[in-house]
Amino acid sequence: MASRAKSDPAVAKKLLENLQNDLRTLSSESKRRHPEVKEAAETIQLKLRTIVSKNENLITGLIPASSDIVHPFVLGCETKSPKLVHQGLVAVQRLISHEAISTTAADSIITMLWMLMEAGLEELKLLQTAILLITTNSVVQHDALAKALVLCFRLHFTKDSTTINTAAATIKQLVSIIFDRVVAEDRIQTNEPREAMNTDELKAGSRAPPKSLRPCAGDAYLLFQDLCQLVNADQPFWLMGMTEMTRTFGLELLESVLTSYTSVFSKHPEFSFMLKEKVCPLVIKLFSPSLKYRQGLPPAPSPAPVEKPFFPIVMRLLRIVSILIRGYYQLLVTECEIFLSLLVKFLEPEKPIWQRSLALEVLHKLSTQHILIKCFCESYDMKPHSTKIFRDIVNAVGAFIQSQFMSSPGGPAGQSSNKVPDTQGTPPAMVAGLPVGGGVSPQPAFMYRGVWIPLVVSIPSAQSKPVFLEMLDKIDPPVIPDGYGVSLAFYCLLSIVKSVKLIIEGENDETSSKDIDKPSPKPAPEKTETERLLHEELINSSWCGMLAALSLLLDASTDESATEAVLNSQQAYASLCGHLGMNTPRDAFITALCKASLPPHYTLTILHSQAGGASSPKGPTFGRTPSQEAQAGGMEAIERSQVVAVGSPLPTASLPVGAHQGPVMLTAKNIQCMRALLSVAHCHGGILGTAWHLVLTTLQHLVWILGLKPSSNGSLKAGQQISESSTSVITTAVMADLPVLSAMLSRLFESSQYLDDVALHHLIDALCKLSAESMDLAYSNKEPSLFAVAKLLETGLVNLSRVEVLWRPVTAHLLEVCGLRLRRNLLILVFFAETCCPEKLITFIVLDLSVLDVDEDLVIG
Repeated sequence: MASRAKSDPAVAKKLLENLQNDLRTLSSESKRRHPEVKEAAETIQLKLRTIVSKNENLITGLIPASSDIVHPFVLGCETKSPKLVHQGLVAVQRLISHEAISTTAADSIITMLWMLMEAGLEELKLLQTAILLITTNSVVQHDALAKALVLCFRLHFTKDSTTINTAAATIKQLVSIIFDRVVAEDRIQTNEPREAMNTDELKAGSRAPPKSLRPCAGDAYLLFQDLCQLVNADQPFWLMGMTEMTRTFGLELLESVLTSYTSVFSKHPEFSFMLKEKVCPLVIKLFSPSLKYRQGLPPAPSPAPVEKPFFPIVMRLLRIVSILIRGYYQLLVTECEIFLSLLVKFLEPEKPIWQRSLALEVLHKLSTQHILIKCFCESYDMKPHSTKIFRDIVNAVGAFIQSQFMSSPGGPAGQSSNKVPDTQGTPPAMVAGLPVGGGVSPQPAFMYRGVWIPLVVSIPSAQSKPVFLEMLDKIDPPVIPDGYGVSLAFYCLLSIVKSVKLIIEGENDETSSKDIDKPSPKPAPEKTETERLLHEELINSSWCGMLAALSLLLDASTDESATEAVLNSQQAYASLCGHLGMNTPRDAFITALCKASLPPHYTLTILHSQAGGASSPKGPTFGRTPSQEAQAGGMEAIERSQVVAVGSPLPTASLPVGAHQGPVMLTAKNIQCMRALLSVAHCHGGILGTAWHLVLTTLQHLVWILGLKPSSNGSLKAGQQISESSTSVITTAVMADLPVLSAMLSRLFESSQYLDDVALHHLIDALCKLSAESMDLAYSNKEPSLFAVAKLLETGLVNLSRVEVLWRPVTAHLLEVCGLRLRRNLLILVFFAETCCPEKLITFIVLDLSVLDVDEDLVIG
């Protein structure tokens, strides 16, 4: 409108006609009671004729005279007559919208608005005029701008709800406009010298802007300074005349500025100084009630009673903390350490569940940004005398999950007025992991030690908005739905795993579809020393807490998708640890996968000893005896997932006779975990090293329970139908899966051709060790498993091109085995040698025939 008025004579002419009509109406309405208004209106009508005759561009001619032009309208408003006030505001708005206002005229208008505000007249019209005056151009600055803002603040605290809401929206828009002016000012290059920043003056606070800032930046600085003052319940320096201010509204304004104008704080050291000196101490101070309050516990002896945390304040403070960490981390490294420590403290069991949920929403938002996770580790965990922030975050989220499964109605969590997870709950309409009734689907959930917690299905993303941090209209703490906290903590862990993986592997970690049968290559092989140290610290800081939390969630999950997400996270960590050469955490995650694949409380010495050696953290204990634990765990495993196979356990030489008294049960979750284990071995076999023995031992036991037997070429096939007297049962669903599992096993060993020599040696060594253990059973007159021998054959056949790598360990092992008069193994050796290297077979016969306790004719034949 303004630009059109200056360039379009028709628009300017229309403005002039309207002004003359307004003046005539004003003169007519005021001639009886207010003759001074009538006289002023008539004087300006004459002046307008003069301006028209002397100026080709009407608007240019109106601006210098605008102070006189608005004078009769100001006088009309001073009468407080409703008709004259309305007529005056309409005419003033018309002048403003055409940018026909000078700085002096703007000051007169603001003084007029202030008078009407104090009189309580035309409040909505006042707000319209104020925002029009400030948004149209930049004639209102400095003290006049402060007065206009205070006017709007005063209207925000009137009694009329419409005025209150309109004033709030107006203030937010005006604050944005003031900072938009700074952004526009920064785009204009200037050679004007500025004074250096004086930190002492900034600390003291002043009504005058810092001399180091340009005009618009100075106004914005004074506004932000006073917002901090008001939120802190101190008197403002610049916004003179403020009579009232709520902390919640002040925090919202601070948040809107911090969210939208990071460039201003980054470019101007005066603003970043205020962040450090004003905003951060203010946030920490306002968090004090939340830190001291301990729900359900007697207050500590103190002369003053402990103040309860107030939901609207805590929620807004956490929104600001989230913005400060995400947007200003590089400026506030030390302060962010304090904020992150506060978030960790907010997850403690003594805090109200709504406060813990808010903290989780912030942590989830942070955990989706891998750059931040990297910064946390570099700035804190890698520093010798700093708080291990990343480690503490992972441990706190895991501890929160454990605490929810340990909650009881009499405990601290149960005394909240807000609902907590139902510790006595059972999954509705669900038996043995299956829905009851036609067409009923079980609700995804976690169940552990008798505690059933539903899973919130909608997975939040980095772009999705949190639930409770958005409740700006709430005064009382909201009721937290069952399972919300655990679900959010679960998604938080998944996001952390994804971020860690992204940091270590980089962006290009997708495997080509045509190479799907090949193990994935080593990620980012060339790393600098700094990168290597960072990646190792990421794992060292997180793996213990991550393993404990993921193992608990895997054990408790009743949902296939949730189970798959946990398994993928465990696979990711195992792979990352292996690529970094961190064998202890690698073996710990592999062990967790192996345990999850086997029946509950399956007695397998190697897994228990490995878990102890890895120093993996233990889950919560509930005061039960081992036998009670085993019984409860077995029953819960059946409740969580459908039993799909019942079979006999594989005898093990290291176990006493009768350790496995009866058949063992495999659930659908066990089979799902078995697939995950096969996937790890197939895709990441090159980094398993000595962990191959763990993987192969577990697969051998699973194959035995499922009744898969080796065929002549080394592949596995389902055995004969189980006799009627046997208690073993394989469900129809798993019978259909057995060929698939067998094919996956074969592909695993076929893919060994892509392993490097060292990795292949580890695989061969593990198979030989496993075969030797099986042969030991023969001494005990127990039926041995031929899994290892069959897979040695399969592995050897696909690696004939580099037989020299595996010749010595395989022949040495088979020589030892042949001492047990196992004709099968000798035939494997002969076939193996004839196929790839006849001259080595001759050497073998000449040198080693004496150690074989076999018939010479058999070998010659």
